[in-house]
Amino acid sequence: MNYLSIDYGEKRIGLAKGDDRLKIATPFKTIINGPGLLNELAYVVKTEVIEKIVVGVPVSFDGRKNDFADKITEFAEDVEARTDTPVETVNEIFSSKMAAENSQKIDESSAALILQTYLDKLS
Repeated sequence: MNYLSIDYGEKRIGLAKGDDRLKIATPFKTIINGPGLLNELAYVVKTEVIEKIVVGVPVSFDGRKNDFADKITEFAEDVEARTDTPVETVNEIFSSKMAAENSQKIDESSAALILQTYLDKLS
């Protein structure tokens, strides 16, 4: 199965790809958050033959979501409706911070960390 991971940001969206055969997430690209975002994601899903989308949502240690997390959850629902592809949300707390420490391409590296964590749990 081919996966696309999304690290949602108000300005930029990080994307990463992976599959359940190799179980390795790789940074893919960063796109601008703005008009046409859902169409661009639908294009990526189609051209990359994506079968499942994983969206990172920041959840605090006590399990609470803030307003931004609620916005991302709504975005995930919109992505699922627009792409007709199953979307799963996963906790992504600290992924951007960890990516910033290890990469210049923070958004797509953060998406790769989100997806790698997800793929590791499939085992």
